[in-house]
Amino acid sequence: MLLSKRSNGFIGNTEAGARQFRPPCARQQVVRSLLLLPSVFIVACGPPAGPAGPVRSCEQVIRFAPSESLEAVSIRGEWNAFAAEPMTKRPDGTWEWRKTLEPRVSGYGYRFDLGNDQLILDPAQGFTRWVGATEHSRLFVPSCASPLLEVTAFTVTAEGALSVALAASMGSTKAALAAPVLVLDGQAQSITFDRNTGVTSFTTAGLSQGKHTVKVTLEDSNGGRAEPVLLPFWVEREPFKWEEAILYFVFTDRFRDGDPGNNRPATGVTAQANYQGGDFKGVTRAIEEGYFDQLGVRALWLSPPDANPDGAFDGSYGQKYTGYHGYWPSQPRTVQPRFGTLDDLRALTRAAHARGIRVLTDLVLNHVHEQHPYVAQHRDDGWFNIGNGCVCGTNGCGWEEKPLVCAFTNYLPDYNWRNTAMGDQFAADMLWWLEEADLDGFRLDAVKHLDHIGGRTINQHLAKLSAFTGTDYYLVGETFTGSDGRSLIRAYVGPQELDGQFDFPLYWPVVQAFARGDSLVPVDEAVRANESYYTPETINSPFLGNHDVARFISIAANQIENDANGQSWGPNKPPATIDSDEPFQRLKWAFAFILTQQGVPLIYYGDEVGLPGAGDPDNRRFMKWQGLTARESSLLDFMRKVGTARRQSRALRFGARDTLLIERDLYVYQRSTPEDGAIVAINRGGDRTVTLAPRRALSRLPVTLKDAVSGAMVTIPASGQLTIPARASLVLVKP
Repeated sequence: MLLSKRSNGFIGNTEAGARQFRPPCARQQVVRSLLLLPSVFIVACGPPAGPAGPVRSCEQVIRFAPSESLEAVSIRGEWNAFAAEPMTKRPDGTWEWRKTLEPRVSGYGYRFDLGNDQLILDPAQGFTRWVGATEHSRLFVPSCASPLLEVTAFTVTAEGALSVALAASMGSTKAALAAPVLVLDGQAQSITFDRNTGVTSFTTAGLSQGKHTVKVTLEDSNGGRAEPVLLPFWVEREPFKWEEAILYFVFTDRFRDGDPGNNRPATGVTAQANYQGGDFKGVTRAIEEGYFDQLGVRALWLSPPDANPDGAFDGSYGQKYTGYHGYWPSQPRTVQPRFGTLDDLRALTRAAHARGIRVLTDLVLNHVHEQHPYVAQHRDDGWFNIGNGCVCGTNGCGWEEKPLVCAFTNYLPDYNWRNTAMGDQFAADMLWWLEEADLDGFRLDAVKHLDHIGGRTINQHLAKLSAFTGTDYYLVGETFTGSDGRSLIRAYVGPQELDGQFDFPLYWPVVQAFARGDSLVPVDEAVRANESYYTPETINSPFLGNHDVARFISIAANQIENDANGQSWGPNKPPATIDSDEPFQRLKWAFAFILTQQGVPLIYYGDEVGLPGAGDPDNRRFMKWQGLTARESSLLDFMRKVGTARRQSRALRFGARDTLLIERDLYVYQRSTPEDGAIVAINRGGDRTVTLAPRRALSRLPVTLKDAVSGAMVTIPASGQLTIPARASLVLVKP
């Protein structure tokens, strides 16, 4: 198994198929003390033993491993007004600084001074803190009077055998330790605890396939509490990688009504801008019925689960809107009651995890609603860009002109991520959702309106969870750009920030080619541009639609006007059913392409049955569950076949990509791993017989493959000739 970029200490699979955690000290890795508010672990190497057991150290340690040889390195920190302090060079070439500091909730900012006016952030960690107008790396300094709990080993096998070892240390007051409490999946467990050494161990076997969680807490006789240790992990026969997933966007309110008892639309608001009854129980029912399994879906993205204000508020085109979408958080750590309860959300994730499906929720990082208590409590504390900000899109405050400080509207105060206390509170709330709902990652809304410290903060908090177990969380951002937006997409992607973003630069040529009938050549050019521009670790999400753009099938049916959002409120909204074959055929071609691309392809709810719609909010119609037309059923069947092919083919999930042939109306490409290969052919014209030169795993001809769409066996002879039927999509995989 490949190491997660957030899996510090995770060492992959042993020959026995176990996943193991090796503590950083065993690898002589760079270490430092970290306090996460409310829950970062502290990495320490072998606390000294006291008269009644080990006692934690109060000393802070920072090490720096430069990429080139340096004669001298200093550290400049907030603890002494940024005066330079020399660092000590160690025999291995790294530089070290040690000091005991007073605990401080905000921590201390610091930078490395390399001389010649070179002040740099710590490259080994992504936590930062703004001090005045300058961003610094952030040193968390906890109170060493509290006890300390650390993971020293973690192993889980594909068969469900689990072994955990921890080290407990007294605080500096040397108050006696109680035995740690270890809870597995909500049930307290018997553990082995040696008070003299602080060693705690736990083993069990026979855990079911799916996701599990260990949580360990520790107290001392003075009532001091260690930061809890949370260990989410998976028992799986084949370790999961995000690159293999198809992601399905469940727009909760519009997907499925599982509990009519919580339906409470606001009065005086038109239906398309109002609550329509979708909820967590409806999503859970679809999971349990196997709806997502049939589509090959491995991950769900839920719209924000947060409570939003009651009533209606002014929106575009002189209309009133409710918070049915979830993007107006009005209470911290509170579920939208119209969607159900926290228990309902937990039941949803539990049902998904039992099937190996990951669950993301939308994370609203840019703003809250004016009714949110944080606004009243911290309006004057610097938490919000109030006074310094403006409303996006107004004169002198363009969306691109002042993206970090403009408010989306006057009742959505804009967060100031450069305020440390605000960032800590947001992180604490995020971690609450992660633990309480047992989530597997987040979709980050409106990334280009977010200071980079926001994405890095979320990333680094998740890194501390990944470090112990190798559980990889997916952070995917939404940065709405044009076809030339790769630089803005990439600016937020990296090991210490986002895993990837939704691929808007690919979306626009895909719409032009597949929905509007233009040449396929720019699509291939966009794919090639992506491959040369992004780093190999980037996990972007290609897509055909989302809640901010007109429905693909309505574009393909030539039903969309220039102002698609305005059309949502006019008399020319697309009809409920598309009554011609061509738009469905175009959607099949497009999905044959999208679902066989690298990254994490997205299905926007309803696109699998050709749900029509203009712009927001008409593109958020209620999901169609019954009475599908023959065209809609045929599309759904096609989607299931291609989605299943991706789930079953390693080549389609992980393979390198090669273009074999590209013309205006014909596109043939290959996906290959060393052992597996697949060929995708999209033909918008008449019958064609072409000569191909398959590569990599399929280079030795003849080869026989199976068309996932028709089920037919297809042989490519030694001559390389392949016949592609007229207006067809072939997804050829190894049988």
